[in-house]
Amino acid sequence: MQEDREERLIGRILVNAGIILEEELEKALAHHKRTGDFLATSIVKLKIAKEEDVFKVLAKQLGVAYINLKKTEINPEAVKKVPAKFALHYQLMPFAIKDNVLEVALGDPLNIQVIDDLKMLINIDVRPYLASEESIMDAIRKIYGLGAGTVEGMLQKEDLPEEEHVEIEEDVADSSIINFVNQILSQAIRERATDVHIEPFEDEIIVRYRIDGMLHKIPLPSGINQFQSTIASRIKVMASLNIAEKRLPQDGRILFKSKKQEYDMRISTLPTPHGESIDLRILSKDVIHNLKDLGLSKHDSGMLEELIADPNGIIFVTGPTGSGKTTTLYTCLQKLNTPDRKIITIEDPIEYRIKGITQIQVYSKIGLTFGGGLRSILRHDPDIILIGEVRDVETAEIAVRSSLTGHLVFSTLHTNDAASAVTRLLDMGIEPYLIASTTNCIIAQRLIRVICNKCKKEVPLNKEILETFNVKEKDVNIKMYRGTGCDECFHTGYKGRIAIYEFLIMNDAIRKLVSLRATAVQIKEEAMKLKMSTLKMDGWEKIKLGITTPEEVLRVTSGE
Repeated sequence: MQEDREERLIGRILVNAGIILEEELEKALAHHKRTGDFLATSIVKLKIAKEEDVFKVLAKQLGVAYINLKKTEINPEAVKKVPAKFALHYQLMPFAIKDNVLEVALGDPLNIQVIDDLKMLINIDVRPYLASEESIMDAIRKIYGLGAGTVEGMLQKEDLPEEEHVEIEEDVADSSIINFVNQILSQAIRERATDVHIEPFEDEIIVRYRIDGMLHKIPLPSGINQFQSTIASRIKVMASLNIAEKRLPQDGRILFKSKKQEYDMRISTLPTPHGESIDLRILSKDVIHNLKDLGLSKHDSGMLEELIADPNGIIFVTGPTGSGKTTTLYTCLQKLNTPDRKIITIEDPIEYRIKGITQIQVYSKIGLTFGGGLRSILRHDPDIILIGEVRDVETAEIAVRSSLTGHLVFSTLHTNDAASAVTRLLDMGIEPYLIASTTNCIIAQRLIRVICNKCKKEVPLNKEILETFNVKEKDVNIKMYRGTGCDECFHTGYKGRIAIYEFLIMNDAIRKLVSLRATAVQIKEEAMKLKMSTLKMDGWEKIKLGITTPEEVLRVTSGE
C-alpha cells in the first residue's frame, strides 16, 4: 500500500508538471502493477513521455541531479572501483570520479542503505544521481560485459589452474553457467537477434549477434574464456547433444522461453583448434504474418493473391540464405490453411510449426530425403505441397509431376534473381517444356534494413544516386532519408528489415523463351519489356517512401 501511494505521488508530480495526462497516469499505473516496474520506467516504456522529460522532473523533486547514461562517457577508473556483482545487485552504475568523489547513477538515489554500503566498499565519498533502471542495466551490460556478475562470482570460486578446468556434466549443472547462458540467449532475444555466434579463440571467446542481417560483437567480462568448454557443454546439454563428442559437428534444437514467448533455437557445433564454435539460430514461434505484412507493393500483393489461388502449378521463391524465403512461403501457406485444403510440407529443417498443416522433417540418415518423402506425400491426397528446397533432379521431377497432376506446389531455389531460376532447373536436367508448362511464377527476394525512426533525418538528394537507379524526371524531387545512428539502432541508422521482390510471371512470351532454352539475360530483358519490376526497382520504390536508403538497396542488389 505504501508503495502504491508513493507511485501515485510520483504520477501526480508528473501530471502537475504537464509531462503526462491524467488518463496516461492511469495507463502507466496499470502497467506498473502488472510488471512491477518503477512508474517512471512504465511511462517511458509505454512511450507516454521521453525519459529525459520524466526523470528531470523527478530529479528536481528529489533534490538530486539527473544523468542520461546513454549520452555520458563513462570513466573506466570509476568502473574499476565497483565490482560487477555489486553494481548488478544494487542496480547502480559508477560513471565518474571528481575530487575523490565517486559519481554513481541509481534508480533510487535516496536509498541511504545502498549509498552507505557502497561507501564502505570503496572507502571514498559517493555522489548519487538519478537515472532510469533501463539505462543503468544497459550500461552495466555494455561496460562490465554481458553476465559480468555471474562470471565474477565464478572466477572467485575458481581455484583450479586453467588447464585443469572440469569438463564433465556435473560442472555443466553449475547454476552460474546456466545463468550465464540464459543471459546470452535472453539478451539476444531482447536485441532482436536472428543468430548467436559463440566463437572460441586462443585467448578469448567472442559472442556476436546477427541483428537485421549484420553481426555485432557483444561485450563480455574478462576471464570468460576460462569457461569456454563449460559453456559449450551447457548449450549441448540444453540441445540434447553428446557432450563427450568434441571432434565432430553436431546439430540439435532448444525450446527456450522468454517473457512468455516460446523460441525454437537450432543449434550447430563445429570443432576448432580452440574449442567448439557454436551457432544458435533463433526462430520465434509467433512470426507468421499476413500477406500485407510482407512489404509487398499493392500491385505485387494482388498478384501474389491471384497466384496462390491457382489450384495447380509451381511457385518458386529464390534468393540467398537469410533472404526471408521461408517467411514468404509460410505466409502463403497460412493464407491457404483452411479446413477444406490438405497441406503437406517436407522441409530440412522445419523452421516454424503451423497448426492444421502436416509437416515432415527430412532425415537423410534413415533415407527420408526430399525425393523419397515426396513420393509418400502424393499418396496422402494433398491439395498443396511445400518442398523446402529443390536441390536435385529427382526432387525437381517429382515437383513437376505433382503440379501436372493437379497440385499447387511451393518451393525454393538458391539463385540471384528470378530469371536465373530457369537456368538452374535446365542445368538440373528438367526439360524446358516441363518448366514452361508447370511454373506459374518465380519470385526473387532480398531483405533490406529499414531506417531507424528514432534518428531518421532528411538528407539532400545525390545526383549520382539518381543515375545509379536510372531515375525518371518525375522522381527528381523526392525526399531522401537516413538514420544518423542512436542507441536504439546500435548506431547503424537502421532498425528492422523489410523485403524487396521481383515477380517473373510465366506468360506466353516467357514460356516461349524457356522452351527455346533462352539465357537468363534474355528472359529478364523480355520480362522487363512486359513491366516486370526488378529487385533494384522495387528497392527504389522503398527509397521513395522513406523506408530505406539507396546504399542499403545497392548493398543487397549489387549483382544486378
